[in-house]
Amino acid sequence: MKAFLVIPTGVNAFEQAQVCCGGVDFIELDDSLQSIYQPELYICGEMVDIDGKCGGYNLQWAWTSGYITGCTAAKERK
Repeated sequence: MKAFLVIPTGVNAFEQAQVCCGGVDFIELDDSLQSIYQPELYICGEMVDIDGKCGGYNLQWAWTSGYITGCTAAKERK
């Protein structure tokens, strides 16, 4: 993924903004959002296939899931 290059060529109007689906299926993660297939790989934010309603729900998911994975990963490193 580090070598995957994407060059944006433009944007649509704000009225066209919408949630995109896709990502890692939630059932492939444990309670700490660690992959059940690859230990020590944490998936959070828009990398998980979770879509919330408009109004900040997607942002809240990004912050909360980032907090959960960050705290768990930091504990494991001690």
